[in-house]
Amino acid sequence: MTGQAMFFTTRNKLVAALIGCSILAISPQMAGAQILEEIQVQPDSFENVIRLQFNARIQFLRAVKVGKTNTIVVYFRILQGEESTEIKSVETLKSKSFDQLPDVTATLSPQTSSVKRLTLQIGKDKQVADGRVLAGADGRSVDIIFGDTARKYQLVPDGKRYALTLLSSTSRDEVSGKVIPRELQDYDVFTSQQTREGQTFYELNLGYFATAEQAEQVRAGLLSQFPQAEISDLRKRRKAMLKAASASAKSEVTLGPRQAPVALPDVENQAAMLMPKAQEALNAANYELAIDLFNQILLLPPNHYSQDAQELIGVARERNEELAKARAEYALYLKLFPEGAGAERVRQHLAGLKAESTSTGAVRAKARRRDEPVIKTVSGSLSQYYFGGSTQTQTAFNTPTTAGTSTLSAINQSSLRTHLDLQGRYRNSDADQKLVFRDDNIVSFIKSRPSLNHVLSAYYSYKGLGNGFNATLGRQIGTSGGVLGRFDGAQLGYYFAPKWRANVVAGVPVEFPALGSDRKFWGISLDGDELTERLRGKTYYIEQSADGIQDRRAVGLELGFYDMRGSVSSLVDYDVSYSALNIGTLQGNWQTEKGGMFSFLLDYRRSPLLTTSVALYNAAVTSMSPIPTSIKQLLATNTEDQVRTWADNSSAVSKLFQAGYITPLNKTWQAGGDFNLTNTGALPGSTLSDGTVLPPTPATGNIYAYSLRAIGSGLLMANDVNVFTLSLNKGNIFNGQLLAYNNVTRLERWTLEPSLKYYQQKSDPDTHLARWTPEIHLTYLWKGNLSLEADYIYEHSTTTSPGNNEISQQHFFYVGYRWDI
Repeated sequence: MTGQAMFFTTRNKLVAALIGCSILAISPQMAGAQILEEIQVQPDSFENVIRLQFNARIQFLRAVKVGKTNTIVVYFRILQGEESTEIKSVETLKSKSFDQLPDVTATLSPQTSSVKRLTLQIGKDKQVADGRVLAGADGRSVDIIFGDTARKYQLVPDGKRYALTLLSSTSRDEVSGKVIPRELQDYDVFTSQQTREGQTFYELNLGYFATAEQAEQVRAGLLSQFPQAEISDLRKRRKAMLKAASASAKSEVTLGPRQAPVALPDVENQAAMLMPKAQEALNAANYELAIDLFNQILLLPPNHYSQDAQELIGVARERNEELAKARAEYALYLKLFPEGAGAERVRQHLAGLKAESTSTGAVRAKARRRDEPVIKTVSGSLSQYYFGGSTQTQTAFNTPTTAGTSTLSAINQSSLRTHLDLQGRYRNSDADQKLVFRDDNIVSFIKSRPSLNHVLSAYYSYKGLGNGFNATLGRQIGTSGGVLGRFDGAQLGYYFAPKWRANVVAGVPVEFPALGSDRKFWGISLDGDELTERLRGKTYYIEQSADGIQDRRAVGLELGFYDMRGSVSSLVDYDVSYSALNIGTLQGNWQTEKGGMFSFLLDYRRSPLLTTSVALYNAAVTSMSPIPTSIKQLLATNTEDQVRTWADNSSAVSKLFQAGYITPLNKTWQAGGDFNLTNTGALPGSTLSDGTVLPPTPATGNIYAYSLRAIGSGLLMANDVNVFTLSLNKGNIFNGQLLAYNNVTRLERWTLEPSLKYYQQKSDPDTHLARWTPEIHLTYLWKGNLSLEADYIYEHSTTTSPGNNEISQQHFFYVGYRWDI
């Protein structure tokens, strides 16, 4: 049975659920911006990395661990997305634990401030989060790295990572006298040795297993005969042995031949018996057996043959056409044993592999992971939240002829929001396949606002692990290659050479509410995965039409530089039909050795993105009667040049510069600051399709913001984070000051997030604003996969001007639950 067939037959329940939900969710109504896209486990072959992918370009600012808990708070800005940067609903993504990586839950709550706060929960509730969070190289992701550096190599084939140590004894006779049950005769049985506190322990092992779960199933059935049986992680064990061997080699200060590490005679004897057999298998082209025997040598305590075995296992993998693993073995050898004749031979092997890999794209197919375990999972979440809000405004006015007061009260929000997120995954040695479905349903209890239902995502994704082909079909969100929003269509890619991929994309834009125009687009792009060791890039061309005329024609370039200390990414999008720069952005983060974090951002963009379709929002168009809802209707009475002029005038230019730095002062405190300069051009007024009238927006001029920030951990309780902010804002016609405090505290199953903001502003002509905003956010983990959540915001503002005094009070809250599948 093929992987595709197996996926659909074993996941019939998931498919049924997706089809059923799709039938119910066909109303293309207004949707809130969907910021989080997916959690990728071991992306780009990094074995110790989990990546959180966004549906927008973001600027990563910082990440703070909450005491000795499994919670990390990530702060970021949204630079570009499908709609506004205001988050109006609770977004949650969850990945299940895989290999040695823990499960991760990412939660993004409703927020209106420019700096967003994302909560990551890593692993079990009582475990301490040990991952480092860094910005991704593409400007649309953050990486959680478990360990000092991101690692691509795999020391032991996935299918042979685990074994059972049935017995460990200081008596060789006791180990050799044990009989393996008949039903386990098909497994490999091998012996090994370990040295603990100067004493040799002989081990009887049974293998191999791709996952710890498979090993545990066999172990459970053997406990009556082998009560001491335990699972051995061969990858970790081999790492520890090689590290010890490297330390022994480096400690030898001699001009003579390389000395063997000090090892007990039994260890040397066993290694001496295995090495000739491994070399014989290698010479006889029995590479699988040779790899297995070299591995057994490398699982022994450091001995005379450890260094040679590490070199020869790379040779065996190279001859077995496991080129990626051969590179990893050679790289590990040079890391541990950088000098000597062996190092020179290994460097020659590596040079040969690089030459071979650049000569033909067929190498990529040969380097597939043959022992990849099959993964079949269904994950997702179901959440429901009730949102409520009200406003009361009291105005006191005093004019030469009239004095009095007026009070206006309104319930401006009352709705039940249900979000369904389902993902099915099937992965084997040939491909990684996914089915994704996300739906949002809003039941409004306010008569003037309709109930809404919309499909956010519904797509099938295929990524070939050996054939270089990838495809995504269905409703999806494009974040690169010139596709900057939700669409129905297809993206196809193919690695025609190592590290080089050609892509095509075509589809129909999807917006909520939908425009009346018939729009479609197509584009091509070229990816360079490693232009240099740490630099990747993409160049693209895209063309879009609306009712038969050109809507958008653009070329672009994306570059990303990635290092373990940080990243730099850039994007340039130029519309050749309008001869206008749509987007030009450059951002970066860099972490110092002492933990300080630099960040910077240069950003130029048209907002909204310049397309002919935005002419429909121009005041000259929205003042027509009836209001045109498509480009076709505009062309009936106007020229194409006039429509394009309206479009150009409806897209303002926004400029932003930001630079910041934050550094730890001690174990408790971090301190830093940042500077922001923004300038946004004027926009004409318009009337939206729902009748909402947007007044003209004048140009802002330069707005300067200077902020100081202090972060304290464990101030009020052991597991809390406290952020204090002072911000000074200055524009052409106003001056403002912001004082803010927010806190995150973990208490067993509870997470508390209180905050308080005070903002005051003086603007021309002689207008004063003072606003207090307290907020409390609560999360209670009821069960392992069920959590309850509530949030309440109160805003009290006073605005005074000559002859007028206005007091406004706003209440906003939501309460609900999230069930992780």
